[in-house]
Amino acid sequence: MKKLRIYLFLMIPFLVFNGCSKDEDDEKELQPKSTPYSVNISDSNDNMPTGGILTSQYSDSPTGEDVGKSLDNDVNTTFSTEHNKVWLIWKGTKSTVVNRYSLTSAADSPEKDPKTWSLYGSNDSINWSAISSQINQTFSGRNEKKVFDLKNTYAFRYYKLNISANNGDVMTRIAEWSMQEIPVISIEDLMKYSSGSSYSAVTPMGSHYENRHATTQADRVWLNTASNEPNVPASASNLHWASFPVTLYPFGNPSPADINQKSIGDCGGIAAMASMAYLHPAYIKKIIKDNGNGTFTVSMFDPQGNPVTVNLSSKFLAGDDGKIAAVSGKNDKAVWSTVLEKAIMKYNYIYEVNTDIGGIGSEHVIPLFTGNGNSFAFSSGKLTADQLKRAVSVSLSQGKFIVGGFNKVLPVGPYQTVTGHAFTLMLSTEPAALFTMRNPWGFSPGSSNGSEDGVLNIPDNNIVPPSIDLRIIESGAAGTTVNIAPYIHPNFVVNKANMRVDKRLMETGL
Repeated sequence: MKKLRIYLFLMIPFLVFNGCSKDEDDEKELQPKSTPYSVNISDSNDNMPTGGILTSQYSDSPTGEDVGKSLDNDVNTTFSTEHNKVWLIWKGTKSTVVNRYSLTSAADSPEKDPKTWSLYGSNDSINWSAISSQINQTFSGRNEKKVFDLKNTYAFRYYKLNISANNGDVMTRIAEWSMQEIPVISIEDLMKYSSGSSYSAVTPMGSHYENRHATTQADRVWLNTASNEPNVPASASNLHWASFPVTLYPFGNPSPADINQKSIGDCGGIAAMASMAYLHPAYIKKIIKDNGNGTFTVSMFDPQGNPVTVNLSSKFLAGDDGKIAAVSGKNDKAVWSTVLEKAIMKYNYIYEVNTDIGGIGSEHVIPLFTGNGNSFAFSSGKLTADQLKRAVSVSLSQGKFIVGGFNKVLPVGPYQTVTGHAFTLMLSTEPAALFTMRNPWGFSPGSSNGSEDGVLNIPDNNIVPPSIDLRIIESGAAGTTVNIAPYIHPNFVVNKANMRVDKRLMETGL
């Protein structure tokens, strides 16, 4: 009993001391909730490959908008924090190889959307490896899901999403964050059906550029003099050079919708440029420099794969009616694709690889801008519908350009295919479709007003798929990181609340 009494006696001052801490507690209530906050996530969650613990850098979320809402598979709930920068850390119950992740914008307040972020992996939460970086991303709609495929092959226990900037608000909001471990799918087993390889051991530009003219200093001077105009292509001899205003990016970023073929028969080349806009729009902005004086500098590669620049004036091919006859938007404006089309013509004035841009192949155009002309083809009838879909989806996920065509005139819904003509291959918004093929005309035969933008959603039947051929081209300097998503014309705003498509007419569009 003596020892017990001593123990109780010693405890009394401690209890009395803590009982007098009301002022300290009040002070804590006034402090910002800047400590990390964690929630447990079950194994049955749909957003992460395992169960685990999700931690937010801050514990200041409003009631009902805590960090757990970012993993609840419900776009109508939101994670919010009163900071314009924030990190989230996922600790899984085991290490996983994450090769796909997504962010979904909240239902309101685009100024609170993440804009720049990085994804890191770690196995000790101390040493982090960067596996994805996104800069100046824009969510074009509310509850829009942006999906990013990764080349990551390492299993990590921890993943850190570090949002370093939003769109200007003091608060950051996201509806959903997800990460997936997607089984790696390849098309190696399909390569036995391929043909038409353009690989070259002589030049990275592909077999078509073997043993071609080597660049001289005089060539560089001529190419970099903007007032030097190339010859009018023989196949378009009725056209002439005329000055036009240039709006490089009518929709803010390069888009396949900017490709609308006019009087020059270069469907293969411009369909490939549309593929570049679909997969690598930032790369297009990188290789075109607006000099601010009506001239433009385009970064290209010579036949040996060495960098070369081409300076261009604002003169483009026009018809007798004075309207632009080159590839451009539907309102006769010169855009980025018009500039690249002219760059191809001026390039070939020196190198004479394709003396007439009419009929130029996609595998001849892509290497001019990426430095890699390695490609292969699948002839029509070689692949089943499922194999076609896999070849397209896998190649696009790897950042490769795809152009294709049809060997028969066939109906696709209310529209028709075109033979002897190149289309751009992209993912479709229609769940039942194999993929989308866009006509570079910007409309399809059978269309009443061109509102379909030349898009054909290819059905999974035994009629259309056997008529399709593909040409798949390496991405080269454009890189392999892509934000892969179904193609939607920039003027189409999807209202996900009622799944209605609102086609808004804008100055630059339909």
